[in-house]
Amino acid sequence: MRTRSVLAVVAAAMVCAGCGTTSQPSKPQAPLVTWNAAHRLVEWTVIAGDGGENGGMNFDGYANGEMTLVVPVGWRVQIHFRNASFTPHSAMVVPEGDYDRGSFDSSLLAFPGAETPNPSEGSPKGAAENVEFTASRAGNFALVCAVPGHALAGMWDKLVVSSQAKKPSLLVNHSS
Repeated sequence: MRTRSVLAVVAAAMVCAGCGTTSQPSKPQAPLVTWNAAHRLVEWTVIAGDGGENGGMNFDGYANGEMTLVVPVGWRVQIHFRNASFTPHSAMVVPEGDYDRGSFDSSLLAFPGAETPNPSEGSPKGAAENVEFTASRAGNFALVCAVPGHALAGMWDKLVVSSQAKKPSLLVNHSS
């Protein structure tokens, strides 16, 4: 029987005051999230097809909403997207209720600029793009691969924009 457990990933202090990181426990040498409180900026490294989890349909090795980034409302978000898979992938932020669509278009975009170029076509292996947007309103959103069928196959994670959060955090749900 599969059980779910929730791990809050511990934030590590950086050299400068007001900066922080959050790392995936199995890969602490490569933080997935860093932030600078003074600049109200969070940077999220998103690697599409990172290993074989969920048949390669994952972001940073997580799929089906297993990873949640919490960001304070009003912060800028920079996504450093890279495709590690031979299959084209993309990244797009949509309202959480829309994560399970078969296809996506720009009318579903949660924030202006919150998508990689040509999200329905995806980017080839090795492609790297930076996406930047302001998390301007509180709510629950999803980071999806907008290539048709990929989000339905589980290629999505959560983004919560919170009016109560003082700093970003990364939560990871594992199957054990």
